[in-house]
Amino acid sequence: MHGKVWMFSNLIDDEDIEFMQHEFISYKQAMDYYEFGYKPIVRLSHKAGAVYKIGKKVLIKRSTFEKYLRENVRREKEEWERLFQ
Repeated sequence: MHGKVWMFSNLIDDEDIEFMQHEFISYKQAMDYYEFGYKPIVRLSHKAGAVYKIGKKVLIKRSTFEKYLRENVRREKEEWERLFQ
């Protein structure tokens, strides 16, 4: 948001603030926060190029993942809505 958080301060709660402090998140954290299932999180995070593996642990770079969501998921949703109107 780069300095524009104040514009959304009425929409941000303690969970959002805590979540924004983490640059890397697990699949489980992403599933809980974004309310997506396991397979969509895995698919979208790989498409975004946001997956990092440290040994056996797999983490998602939150900023890269959210940038991808902003740029692509909204566009895909609009295309589906146009097709089925």
